[in-house]
Amino acid sequence: MRMLQVKKVTHSYGRRKWLGRSEPRTPVLANVSLTIESGFCLGLLGTSGAGKSTLGKVILGLEKPQEGQVLFQGQDIYNASPQVRRGLRRDMQVVFQDCYSAVNPRMTAGQIIGEPLDNYERLSAQELKRTVESLLERVGLKPEDRIKYPHQFSGGQLQRINIARAIALKPKLIVLDESVSSLDMVHQMHILSLLGELKSSFGLSYLFITHDIRAAYAVCDGIAVMEQGRLIERCDEKDQIFESAHPAVRRLISSILPEHPAERFPLHG
Repeated sequence: MRMLQVKKVTHSYGRRKWLGRSEPRTPVLANVSLTIESGFCLGLLGTSGAGKSTLGKVILGLEKPQEGQVLFQGQDIYNASPQVRRGLRRDMQVVFQDCYSAVNPRMTAGQIIGEPLDNYERLSAQELKRTVESLLERVGLKPEDRIKYPHQFSGGQLQRINIARAIALKPKLIVLDESVSSLDMVHQMHILSLLGELKSSFGLSYLFITHDIRAAYAVCDGIAVMEQGRLIERCDEKDQIFESAHPAVRRLISSILPEHPAERFPLHG
């Protein structure tokens, strides 16, 4: 089943000249099409400025494109009724790169995780407490952590809280936008392992946006590559990426990975 379909999306940002005239629009996304099947994790790779995060915002309904469609569970998210869009938002969640700015520092971990439940579910205080504690345990934290504030957690722990919030409503798709890039290698490995476990347990689909092919390879089923707003490669089996002859893909691989294949992926296998 096709969970997500992006059809010929084009998007640009206009800039203003000092005399008040608009400069030509700079294309950020150009005729981008991709699909994500149910239970599939697609890694979206590219260098800074390739258009990855903008595409993520378009998919999440945060940035309406000038052209094209985004279909989630068969519904056009930009032409759906408010009621339908509310249901779609429930089934599509996000985890951002900066785990600190993604939370309210005045809210406890329990309040952060419980916020989407408050918005969509009618739970008693006791039911909410039990659900939040269960989610904390599911991401490797302790039930008593629910009373702590963001400044009392490490970056890796706080990102686990963001992930717990993202899975609270049992969504169909989670967009992960550079969600491990700000963490050290140890925390990255832990979060990547957690994402893999959650994908298996909940049958989640992921759009894993990253510049790091090692992280994408560790957690994703397939890999797509963007350059200058265009989708230049799509491999439904991640190993196929190493067979690509596209110069941008070869640069991406060679800039990150050792030459010898045996040294490439200590996380794999």
